[in-house]
Amino acid sequence: MFAKIFLLAALQIGPFFEKRDDYLAVRPFYAKEESVTDIMWPLFTSHENWWRALLFIHYQENPAESSYQFSILPFWFNGKTRNGETYAGLFPFYGEHPHIMLMNDLKFCLWPIWHKYSMPRRGALEDKVTTQSILFPFISFSDDQSWGVWPFYGIKNRRESIHQYALWPVITWANYKEDRDTSGAGNSWMVWPLCGSIERERENQTLILPPFFSFTEILPKKNTLNSKPYFRIRCPWPFIEYEEMAKRNRLSIWPIYESIKNYTFGNVELNSSTKRFGWKLIELYDDETRVFPFLVTRKDKSYFRLWPFCEIQTDNSQQVKYTRFLSLNPIRHSPQINRNWSKFWTFYECIENPVCSHHSLFWGLIRWSNVK
Repeated sequence: MFAKIFLLAALQIGPFFEKRDDYLAVRPFYAKEESVTDIMWPLFTSHENWWRALLFIHYQENPAESSYQFSILPFWFNGKTRNGETYAGLFPFYGEHPHIMLMNDLKFCLWPIWHKYSMPRRGALEDKVTTQSILFPFISFSDDQSWGVWPFYGIKNRRESIHQYALWPVITWANYKEDRDTSGAGNSWMVWPLCGSIERERENQTLILPPFFSFTEILPKKNTLNSKPYFRIRCPWPFIEYEEMAKRNRLSIWPIYESIKNYTFGNVELNSSTKRFGWKLIELYDDETRVFPFLVTRKDKSYFRLWPFCEIQTDNSQQVKYTRFLSLNPIRHSPQINRNWSKFWTFYECIENPVCSHHSLFWGLIRWSNVK
């Protein structure tokens, strides 16, 4: 792929202009690669079925369903659903939207004075719960008998459980029935910020000064691949956290150290390990080492970066190696930056294959090739 890009270059004038069969760039004003177009990126970018301008103006369409949506966040939106229904809204005055921010069939008027939305019951997509709110977040009520006068008292029905609060978040409690997706029947309570407890058929959790100190144990369901209990201790969170589960073990001493060991689970091979130091400044994987932003190296030699000096990428399947100096962008996969900006600091490029190597210095002003 890299050799093809290099050899098909038809015209290049410094870092400012570049043209080949499927690519045209007048940097930093314009770049087009196949179905992607950038104009003074990140001010404007478009793909085949969507475009975005100024980061908050967005348009997207689905020709197969004759649907589209347009928005100027957070003030205006309009569109048409796959069923041919149109919708629009001018926030915060009035509007309706079929799906936004996990809410379905949203309607609002003079928000936060009134809004209404629905959400599917867990495990039952066709069965929905409709909620209305007046003077959000103070008064809310739903058609499943949930209601609340925040922060004084509220009750929430969640399929097989009932959650309640008084003087939120100081006092909260819940009662659970047997549920196929969770940890069985039981109850929980918390007096924040002092203590709390969860006691269920397969889950026991003790909280002290939540969320800083907690001990959790969750037993697996019978007749499942997961035969190992889940165990977690936080002492105190987020600084010290330890987890044991069927799929992995994890120890975190934030922000100094983190260790993750993944195990084989059922028929899925997950055997791998990760170590991090200084949160994510140093990351040691089985197949890769990262020292952000300075160093990235892979065990199979398919990628190497020494920031800000060089980047070496190898396609082992096609035996092609691509090298460039400088490499100021510390993010590996960023095609927008590569199209519009990276050429300004890329003074040298080399593409090497088993037959020959091609070199370009100062944006193609000096070129030479070596035959092996």
